[in-house]
Amino acid sequence: MAVTLIESAKLSQNMLYRGVVEEMLKVSPMLQRYPFIEIEGNSLQIPREDPLNMGNVGFVATGGVIVGSEAKFANPTFNLYELIGQADVPGLIQVTRSNFVDQMAAQVKIKSKLMAYEFEDRAIYGDHAVDAGFDGLHKLMVAGQMLHAGAGVNGAKLTEALMDELFDLVKGGPPDVILMNLNIRRRFAQYLRPKGSYQTERDDYGNYFGVWNATPVIATQHILQTETIAANAYALPTTGLCSSVFAIRFGEGDGLCGIQNGGIATEVFDKLEQYNASRTRLLWYVGQALYSTLAVARIDGVTDAAM
Repeated sequence: MAVTLIESAKLSQNMLYRGVVEEMLKVSPMLQRYPFIEIEGNSLQIPREDPLNMGNVGFVATGGVIVGSEAKFANPTFNLYELIGQADVPGLIQVTRSNFVDQMAAQVKIKSKLMAYEFEDRAIYGDHAVDAGFDGLHKLMVAGQMLHAGAGVNGAKLTEALMDELFDLVKGGPPDVILMNLNIRRRFAQYLRPKGSYQTERDDYGNYFGVWNATPVIATQHILQTETIAANAYALPTTGLCSSVFAIRFGEGDGLCGIQNGGIATEVFDKLEQYNASRTRLLWYVGQALYSTLAVARIDGVTDAAM
């Protein structure tokens, strides 16, 4: 398993960098669990089996002809992209208005939250064919790993049967997390609580999360309840009334993970050349890589309705 940001922050000698990471983790339950691997260069190429071209085996009669068939492989490439936040504070404000709260520290704290929000949103809905940044979970889904709560262009409520099927679609081991939005998490908890099947635990920051089939159920505000479905599948993040639920297995080699080069860098400019101001820049060369397409599964077309 690759190292999480929580573990890497413990070893950081740069207090500003460590503070940025911890602030990001406080506001992002996804980032708390994402493993990150360090890569050389700006991309990672993964040799992946092609499930549609695996070759074959079979019994042969005595003296029969043996016919060979070879497996084929795909080599998807996952790139790093620049996630940047920057804040400038005029010298007068920094000196005269920092008696209670350090003005630059306040700006950096907000920027670190925004970087966490941007990563989490991108991890779900990113599409490099549309704009800068890496592909998200919706873009990484493949045939056979998708379930549909609704039919046609209509959504439907979440059910235990769909959850069981979603769980089983993740191969190579159970999922590490079930990801849904706040609306559906509430519906899920309301359904399980009277049955005595709702268990909760706490994360490293004291926040409660549910557990289902011994798997954390994590809620994120970055899965929208406005997704549109078309032809029994997710189509757009907006204009609709549906959302999605994901089951994810993390890990380097066979799961989903973040990729980075050098971690989060903080650049501090005490004096700008043409302005009486200081500047702090947060820079993260980051991406998302899916080693096995069987490590992620999705239910789309989930409406905000009682289970």
